[in-house]
Amino acid sequence: MKVALVRTNPGKSGYASAYGYIAPPLGILSLAGAIREVAEVKVIDAEARGLAEEETVAEIEAFDPDIVGFTTIASTYVNPSLRIVRRMREEGLDSFVVFGGHHSTFTYPLVLREGVDAVVIGEGENTFQELVKALKERGSIRNVKGIAYVEKGDVKVSYREPIVNLDELPMPAYDLVDSKTYRATILGENARIASVETSRGCPYNCEFCSASAMWGHAWRFKSNERVIEELGFIKSLGYNWVFFVDDNFVVPFKYEERLKLLDAIIENGLNEINFIIQIRADIISKHPEIAKKLADAGVRVAFMGIESGSEEVLNSMRKGLRKNDTLRAVQLLSEQGIITYGGVIIGAPYESRKDRKATYKFVQMLGDHGLDALQISIYTPLPGSDSFYKALKERSLLTLNWDLYDVLRPVIRTKEKLWRLYFESREKTYMFYFKKWLHSVMGKAEEYSKPVLSSAKGYVVRRMPHYIKNFLKLPVESFLVQKRILNSAKKLDESTIRILEEVYTRHVMAYLRMFHEAMNQKRKTKV
Repeated sequence: MKVALVRTNPGKSGYASAYGYIAPPLGILSLAGAIREVAEVKVIDAEARGLAEEETVAEIEAFDPDIVGFTTIASTYVNPSLRIVRRMREEGLDSFVVFGGHHSTFTYPLVLREGVDAVVIGEGENTFQELVKALKERGSIRNVKGIAYVEKGDVKVSYREPIVNLDELPMPAYDLVDSKTYRATILGENARIASVETSRGCPYNCEFCSASAMWGHAWRFKSNERVIEELGFIKSLGYNWVFFVDDNFVVPFKYEERLKLLDAIIENGLNEINFIIQIRADIISKHPEIAKKLADAGVRVAFMGIESGSEEVLNSMRKGLRKNDTLRAVQLLSEQGIITYGGVIIGAPYESRKDRKATYKFVQMLGDHGLDALQISIYTPLPGSDSFYKALKERSLLTLNWDLYDVLRPVIRTKEKLWRLYFESREKTYMFYFKKWLHSVMGKAEEYSKPVLSSAKGYVVRRMPHYIKNFLKLPVESFLVQKRILNSAKKLDESTIRILEEVYTRHVMAYLRMFHEAMNQKRKTKV
């Protein structure tokens, strides 16, 4: 049995374009680890290698797999993946095609009607392993839990209990890809970056996020021993940077356990690796002592979801965060030399122009107090999030062209013109960095010492002509983006919207109920 696992190339991402950043596809490496004992596995990372669609098809054809799996961890991967499937069929390749990831989990009827043979629902390691074994041994997939497929014209779907003990997961097959392919040029020419998962799930309830629907509201975590083992493997393969993909690297009720992990990283000499984490500002604000511990353990970059400078918008987002916490967190991390990277979201349907101005003012103030990098995203209702299903119900989506669901372009009716949101998201980002650069030119001393920033500054200087060119194109580009979205709005299909509503009202709720029942049973067993 031969299995090809594919990450398609949706075009240069914002991270790759702005920062020279591309990390390994952790999802399919985890699947590869789960099936490598029962199948010959090939990972085709078209995005990292810059493969065109015909080149990707050629690699699949040369391997001649029995099964081809595609990741759709983000919505922008689905259309390129479907185009490759169509090319495969045209070339006469009859491999069994499987899709998985966030997007396909919450839109599986749409994916299946495009000729995909099966969709893995939710987390995929156990499901995909069972699917591969079923196809290898008997050819029937009827008894496989956690998949959706079409039988005699009807969509069949089932769910699988969550993996409660993440230590049971096989080691991701990091060795099946070349570490030299994965880089973060802004952090240094020799930066080689890997993705590592230490936990799944999110106990918070942000209305714009699909993480809880995918992984559950409970926070499941790998043991410290397992994380240390993975980091040691990563280091042996030549990676010197690690991005911890956890939506929240620290949560309140496991705070002490995370301190022990940081201690273990230090004790095992793994703090020679440079780490990037995602962490909530209120965790840092409430536990100021953790900032030094993070720095000692090798954390060099911390991403925080700032989201808005308006308390009203933060409440509507269900963020559960105060602006003062964000300011305090930026200062505490900066004092330890950690680069602080903040993300904000503009264009929510409940946001006013006054709210947006408050956000821009807030991030500029944070820039004066240690915030080093800024990402301005446009509010995008992602499949699986509460915001997506609210937008379906209210018929406020402008498009279901998944290529546009990149959080860089507006896809929902709001109080503001589309072109203005697109323009501001970029113009305010440029202004944030211009102000930082101007202070540097004027000789204004940096309040905090952050050695890693020297590499980043050099990268930015080299890329300056590229940034200026993009800035000059911005006014025309903003109107072209608006035109494309409005043209796409004319093609909205009411029947497709109803299908997606049904996925949410029937299937997503059933999946979440099963998840919570499994986690509750785990708690009862412990008692």
